[in-house]
Amino acid sequence: MTKLFKWFLVLSLLFSADVLLAQNSKFTIKGRVTDGKDKPLVGVCVMKGSMGAYTDRDGYYVLRNVPRGEVNLTTMYYSAYQNQNLNFVLKQDTTINLSLKEDALNMDEVVITGTRTEKRLSETPVQTTVIKDREIRKAGAVSTLEILQDNLPGLVSSSNAMGNNMRIKGLNSRYILFLVDGERLVSEGAGGNINLDQIDVNTIDHIEVINGAASALYGSNAVGAVVNIITKRPFHKFEGGAEVIGESHNTWKTKVNVGSNLEKITTRVSAFRNSSDGFVNEKNHTGVNRFTDWGTNLDLGYRPMDRLELKVLGRFFSHETFNPADVMNNTHGKTHTLAVGGNVGYVSRDRRNSMKLSVNYDKYFDYEVFENLDTKEKDNTASYISTRFTNTFNANDKFSLVGGIEYNNEEVFATTTLGPEPTTKTINDGNLFAQAEWEIFKNFDLVTGARYTYNEQFKSAFTPKLSLMYELGRFKFRGGIGSAFRAPSIKELYYDFDHQGMFWIHGNPNLKAEKGMYTSLSVEYTHNNLNASLSGYYNDIDNKITQYDTYVEEDDGLGNLVRRNHKYYENVSSATLKGFDFNFSWIFLHDFTLKGTYSFCDAKDNNTGLQLSSNVRHSATASITWNGKIARSPFSLQFAGRVNSPILYQSQTLNPDGTYEVSKEESDTYSVWKVTLVKPFRIKKHTLELTFKCDNIFGFEEESFVNPGRQFLFGLRYAFK
Repeated sequence: MTKLFKWFLVLSLLFSADVLLAQNSKFTIKGRVTDGKDKPLVGVCVMKGSMGAYTDRDGYYVLRNVPRGEVNLTTMYYSAYQNQNLNFVLKQDTTINLSLKEDALNMDEVVITGTRTEKRLSETPVQTTVIKDREIRKAGAVSTLEILQDNLPGLVSSSNAMGNNMRIKGLNSRYILFLVDGERLVSEGAGGNINLDQIDVNTIDHIEVINGAASALYGSNAVGAVVNIITKRPFHKFEGGAEVIGESHNTWKTKVNVGSNLEKITTRVSAFRNSSDGFVNEKNHTGVNRFTDWGTNLDLGYRPMDRLELKVLGRFFSHETFNPADVMNNTHGKTHTLAVGGNVGYVSRDRRNSMKLSVNYDKYFDYEVFENLDTKEKDNTASYISTRFTNTFNANDKFSLVGGIEYNNEEVFATTTLGPEPTTKTINDGNLFAQAEWEIFKNFDLVTGARYTYNEQFKSAFTPKLSLMYELGRFKFRGGIGSAFRAPSIKELYYDFDHQGMFWIHGNPNLKAEKGMYTSLSVEYTHNNLNASLSGYYNDIDNKITQYDTYVEEDDGLGNLVRRNHKYYENVSSATLKGFDFNFSWIFLHDFTLKGTYSFCDAKDNNTGLQLSSNVRHSATASITWNGKIARSPFSLQFAGRVNSPILYQSQTLNPDGTYEVSKEESDTYSVWKVTLVKPFRIKKHTLELTFKCDNIFGFEEESFVNPGRQFLFGLRYAFK
């Protein structure tokens, strides 16, 4: 018995020691990170969870005290290199050498906008344009609008008190749906304008753009394009940074951000302030008033378990414009935008169902500030509340189904523009939508879906879609057909006011929803470091809501007849947009990237035979970037520009005698170019980045182009991880 007890004691001690050793064993992971030519990459962050190490001048890294067990090793690196993700079981000190592949073409980027499911860009049947954070930095872009102008041919923009008035291929902001992380931005004016300066460029991870109809997934307004701004998520245990940008005309942009990823809890907070003295271009008599912006963003996430995640999001933006010194006006404009939201995501045990419930509230406030009294008065507000539930069912790796239900409420308050008395108007709609993705056979994918919308103003809308993709060697062929609709806005329905004695605007409560049918075909070719695509499209829009002018002779109250302009909204026309786009990206000599786009668009109002106002028939963008190194430290030098044929201003006016007067005007041909140098310096976990930019190098000036001429920019950014 005593001997048996001794043996039991010895075995117990050995077992306990083995368990203790297993629990406390920590090992070292080391290795070297190189590029495709076996050259060392400096400053690559190699991470295991919240643990991380940076490569030295020779590309070596060391991760110490890594617990034994399953390890997920990831990399993060500035420049055009694809991040790697490696899983293995750690049982001893291990050497892991990594070779990063250049990915300036973004073909491995994961996108979500086209299908509401995560897919690699190269695998999505819906053709999508992706603009990455690294591309934004290399271009020295300081605003969301500049990012879009650099990458989307045919985009025409002008700024006013109600935000950025944009047109893409002849369609204005009312036909372009802007999203932030999949949630709609509320418009600020009758034209659907949105002030994109409310988006802090530093928070952008990437932007996804889809041309054409997408109402099956996103409802109203997704007629001409969908722009989805995806914001960054924190990756490190603690990270942050600050940036200061100075431009001509005493323009300053200041930004700070902090974030943390504690595995279960993620936090990101950012704030920014922009100010400028404004400018007046004496040659073309355009200008921008002095202004001050500031805003803040909040992103909180909590993951109590691997399959459950909760998020709270918030955004606030203030924009204030001031009168020029020579203007005798004691009031000026000030606007606020507030957005708050939250969502809950849950994944079933078998990982086949992913459910998400989200609520988002976005409100715009328009004030008139009385300078002498130091007070302000609210003129208008516009709010949008959206509640949505979606479920993604993954039957297998060849078939998935997305379905959901959505409810939206839009409300506008105005003191004078909706009638002589302060008035509030609301519109509600309910939606059911579904979409199926099916790999019918190898290299052939199908996406089909539909949405049913019931709107209390125009009743029902049904919008189906179908997209196909076939891969043959290095070629991908895509085709799609889908319907879309745009609900008339509250302002188009109920406007009724005299615009400062210049003209009257009359809404029409009997307006119907516009309906569109979009068809596209494309071919894409990818080989090594070259990617090129050619796509053609045909977009037919019926019941188009048009604002037309009528001149009427009226009594001015003194017994005199005067000619007054009255503007009305009617479903009086249809429009046809047809054209093609060509895009290419090419990495050559290892360190150089050449990109270009060309777009042709014929956008015709079928009622008048004229081109849609502000359409550009020919447009292109181009850039060449040198991703070089000095003493193994990276830098980028980029020369980029955009050109387009004249902007067309064509319209038809009804005269008092019943005749029509046609006006055809056009701008000069556009040609705007810039050069940008970006040089980061890395010391372990710290990055200092300098940016120098000369914008509008050749001093292009045109009456429709609100720009002070040649401008210079200097930026200093600091980040730590």
